[in-house]
Amino acid sequence: MTGTEITPLAEQKEITEIFREPSPAQEALLLVFNLQESHVRAYVAVVEHPESRVDDIAEVVDRHRRYVAKSLRALFDADLVAREQRTFDSGGVGYVYWPVAPETVKSRFQNELREWLTDAQTEISKIDRRIEDDSDSLCCDSESEE
Repeated sequence: MTGTEITPLAEQKEITEIFREPSPAQEALLLVFNLQESHVRAYVAVVEHPESRVDDIAEVVDRHRRYVAKSLRALFDADLVAREQRTFDSGGVGYVYWPVAPETVKSRFQNELREWLTDAQTEISKIDRRIEDDSDSLCCDSESEE
């Protein structure tokens, strides 16, 4: 063990409580990346319990299997987790999930955040131009009325 090991998030805070009351910064991240609180909790559970089945993750996050399956599907569609279909010892067939490499997720989030910021700055510039145009027309209209 090294001194730089990271304490699992579940040990810092119950997974079921993560993003329960998101800060403004966390709310912004949820919006930018089109995620829900349940997706974040499911992602943390997959990170801390790789190669888990839906039932395993449902138990960790204390949610019904159906809701966890939807969250895992959303995470898979967003390329945040990978999955593989397996035959279980119990005889059933299903998926096991594991997280995409943290560097990949971090890079993707940074790129999407930059893109969102660029789009937001473009929209702000448009608003600024409209305000300038409106104030110019008001200024000129009042001068022509005199």
